Amino acid sequence: MKYGLFFVLSSLLWNQIYTCTTPLGQRSQCISLYDCPPLLAAFEQRPLSSAYLRFLKLSQCGFDGITPQVCCGPLGQPPETSTPQSSRPVWPATNTESNSNSGEIDPVNSEDSAPAPRDQCGIDYSDRIFGGQITDLDEFPWMALLGYRTRSGNVSYQCGGVLINSRYVLTAAHCVTGQIEQQVGSLVTVRLGEYDTQQDVDCDRSTCAPRPQDIAAAGGYPHPGYSDKNINRQDDIALVRLARRVRLSDYVKPICLTTTDAELDVGDSAFVAGWGRTLSGKKSPVKLKLGLPIFDKNDCLNKYRPLGAELSEKQLCAGGAYAQDSCKGDSGGPLMRKLSNGIWETIGVVSFGNGCGRDGWPGVYTSVASYDDWIRSTMRSTNK
Repeated sequence: MKYGLFFVLSSLLWNQIYTCTTPLGQRSQCISLYDCPPLLAAFEQRPLSSAYLRFLKLSQCGFDGITPQVCCGPLGQPPETSTPQSSRPVWPATNTESNSNSGEIDPVNSEDSAPAPRDQCGIDYSDRIFGGQITDLDEFPWMALLGYRTRSGNVSYQCGGVLINSRYVLTAAHCVTGQIEQQVGSLVTVRLGEYDTQQDVDCDRSTCAPRPQDIAAAGGYPHPGYSDKNINRQDDIALVRLARRVRLSDYVKPICLTTTDAELDVGDSAFVAGWGRTLSGKKSPVKLKLGLPIFDKNDCLNKYRPLGAELSEKQLCAGGAYAQDSCKGDSGGPLMRKLSNGIWETIGVVSFGNGCGRDGWPGVYTSVASYDDWIRSTMRSTNK
């Protein structure tokens, strides 16, 4: 008990005196992004300039628990520093790889009838997940954006998803059917390899990624048990089949699917990523990440029951801390965890919540493990 108290007091003292150096070389404190007005204001700029983005990334100093931290200080132009070159290929900014929907349809491939094999999925070379809230170019290369044809004829990206093999994306049923069709439009395209929606080609200093791949959606397959009328969004899971296979690279690759929830304990770290709304309600142009703890299921049930939502054993809860939640725009995106062997797997699909980032209210996620059989059978039956 004495040692436990010593550890707590030492941790509190460490948090109080923890200092850092800003990109401008000034000594400061490593605090929450939300408690640093200059950097929070820069983060909310639209459009978010590449200079601001670089400054914010250099200001990141880790997490306090799961809250993203920054070395708080005034904005400015940081000095140029040499960065070791990646051992992987460097894509030129003039890359002209086609990203258009040409209407081509690839022939059926039997490999597309199942999720990617465990030795070919969930590989993320960046290994910088604990460094801050803004992702790097090659982090979470399985992230997808779902595009809808609006009444005006434009494409609007309103949901997220994850690539699970070269032909299928996993998302939420409410991103494929129901109100989204009336309020936004029909699903027509899926974008992969995106990082900054403001740029045609995404670069991080001397390294540039290929242009995003926009691939026509050949079909959307919501779980047959899903209905917009169910306030608890039971069976909120779907698959999207692409018209052609994606071109796999360091920036586009599938994530693994979990097959069990048995190893999930309350407080375990999980992560969400996407381009969803920030605390101010604005969408981020760049891909973000956020650590969330697994929330106690019974406590989650008791919270949502007064709202009329009876959660099932096929749903998970995560988050519950102020300003730490997946928000509108991230619907259909993944709840992920990193295994001890370094492989990433998706354990949930973003479904719904009570507001966004409200203190004490976790988000609700569809359990991927609970639908493993449905996912595999649907892939087999639709890959024709």
